[in-house]
Amino acid sequence: MLHITFASKNRLLPKLEVQDLSNSEENVTGPSHSPEPSHLSFFEKIQSAILHTFESLENRNFRLLWFGMVFSMWGIQMQMVARGILVYDLTGDYTITGFVGMGFAPSLLVVSLFGGVLGDRMERRSIIQTAQLVNGLLAGVVGILIFLDVVVWQHLFVVSMIQGAMFAFMMPARQAAIPSLVKKHQLANAFALNAMAMSIMSLVAPAMAGYVYQFIGAEVVYFVICAVMVSAVVFTSMVPKMYPSDRSIKDSVVRNMLAGFRYIGRNKVLLQLMIYSVIVALLAMPFRMLVPAYAKDVYRSAGSEVGILLTATGLGALVGSIAIANLREGHHRGWVLIGGAIIAGLSLALISGFPVFLAGVIAMVGTGIGEQARWALGQSVMMENSADEYRSRVMSVLMMTYGLMPLGMYPLGWSMEKFGAQQAVGIIAVLLIGFAVLAVFLLPNLRRIK
Repeated sequence: MLHITFASKNRLLPKLEVQDLSNSEENVTGPSHSPEPSHLSFFEKIQSAILHTFESLENRNFRLLWFGMVFSMWGIQMQMVARGILVYDLTGDYTITGFVGMGFAPSLLVVSLFGGVLGDRMERRSIIQTAQLVNGLLAGVVGILIFLDVVVWQHLFVVSMIQGAMFAFMMPARQAAIPSLVKKHQLANAFALNAMAMSIMSLVAPAMAGYVYQFIGAEVVYFVICAVMVSAVVFTSMVPKMYPSDRSIKDSVVRNMLAGFRYIGRNKVLLQLMIYSVIVALLAMPFRMLVPAYAKDVYRSAGSEVGILLTATGLGALVGSIAIANLREGHHRGWVLIGGAIIAGLSLALISGFPVFLAGVIAMVGTGIGEQARWALGQSVMMENSADEYRSRVMSVLMMTYGLMPLGMYPLGWSMEKFGAQQAVGIIAVLLIGFAVLAVFLLPNLRRIK
């Protein structure tokens, strides 16, 4: 039985003291859903809602891992903005900007499967720390190249590829470790808070990167990125070592990979979630890689305005992740997944139809909400339906969707050059909405998820 005591009644987020962190049978069945006392004041109800949203942070080790995620995503989000603006400033070319922005994709496609196997066989904290440290040091190298005025877009492409490989090792290990750090009924909440860490940083970091880039200098952005990514290593080091399940099969790497694919193929929920996630990601994600170039061309935006657009995406993602953090088993989560794709498609249609900066900001909020439905909720459902010895491999296959981004990004970049940016984005919007409608009928296990 879980007993929680509040250390202070005057704090918005009281300190939680957990007397029992074991995954007992009672905890596995989920929390009790007793009605909220009617005598609670308005502020006490707000406090209760906040505690409900952040309940998995009561677990110390997950909390430390979460803060490591915050700092790691702070650096990654700043780098996405700075790299996109820098490449376009160096080349003035849509295709090269998208090419460098998607430089991590080949690494993710190739390395993800190896990362999944390693995450199911090796100690996971060490994998996460190594990836965080390498990414931070590479950002520092880019800062030095800019400071010496010798940077070219090829440097940024190589760094993007290496960082993509590190991400491919880190993410399966980190996501697969989460179920061991929280109670089973908190799993959906934990994944939503993990996504919220990304959302918070995508809300703050892009505007920060755009402002620093425009008014201080590109090299300073990269030095800040280096510092915050190294800080992530510090938080992760305070988490105890996280070993995979003893049931993990220590077979050859190739056989482990094939076993992961067979496991997904036998599980109809996982299989249909994978199909849905891949197609929606191929349609929705590439535009985000080209937002800096689109904003400069259509809105005539400066660096700080590009940051505002991406911050709007972060705001939408934050709203979406908070909503998802409050979903539990029994809610119609399958319909939320499908609705996310419809929201993303309608948002892209707004961007295409109204070449006004304010409309773009509003639409980017919508894309952020839609993305969280696919990413945060999708991950949670996948982990709930995966055995522990397969979780890293399941996540690695999901990570491969990012490696497939060039299949969507290159046609989009070419179409923007050939037919115009607005027309190309409009086509993507129609395809995305159309697929979401078809998914209702063609992926029945998806819509039945509760």
